[in-house]
Amino acid sequence: MSTLVKHLALRSIAAGVQLPDASLGRFQELASLKRLLADLNINCVIDVGANRGQFASEVRGIDFKGQMYSFEPIASEFAQLQASFAGDTKWRGFQMALGSADGETELNVIPGLTVMSSILEPKSKWPGIHAETVQVRRLDALWSELLAGIEVPRVLLKMDTQGFDLNVFAGASGCLSSIACLQSELSIVPLYEQMPHYLDALRTYEAAGFRLYNMAVVSRTPQGSLQELNCTMVR
Repeated sequence: MSTLVKHLALRSIAAGVQLPDASLGRFQELASLKRLLADLNINCVIDVGANRGQFASEVRGIDFKGQMYSFEPIASEFAQLQASFAGDTKWRGFQMALGSADGETELNVIPGLTVMSSILEPKSKWPGIHAETVQVRRLDALWSELLAGIEVPRVLLKMDTQGFDLNVFAGASGCLSSIACLQSELSIVPLYEQMPHYLDALRTYEAAGFRLYNMAVVSRTPQGSLQELNCTMVR
């Protein structure tokens, strides 16, 4: 930061100027992601917990041209996701969850705030919350099908599953060698029962051969302390 820019920034802060922190943070996070995709020659993005395709749409928006696969188990949200990738021949969606074992499970669906839905039990009581039976698959069981057309896979695995990311990661144990980087949401303040501690999640990823590349704030508590972070890690 130049002296002039720093001076102007300090004057603005002193004067009480408020900037849209969330928007600026997301801008910086996506700019960092664009550099990383290029530096690592990523040619496939696997989007787990896709909801309506917000993340994948942003990845397309920063000019990623490779293959994308989005996984979303909630029927109503998958219908919206389908509309997002319609017409994009390199973006496919699957109505299922990913986890550590193939089968079925109950997903706690939160109406009006489906991005907060989870296989884990929420700590707070949400109006209208209901269970929806969803299919679960291991990622490594689908790997050959997904990557069949990519000669040398260089994959970004993005996980945003409201406390279930380590289960998704466990189900990818047979294909980690092709995963060049990952993004996982960490909760500093647990929002769900039996949610892993954020340090345990980081230790798990590090033990599998990944190192921390970037951290970005997702949300804060009403008191202003950290609530959720996105961590990006590279092999």
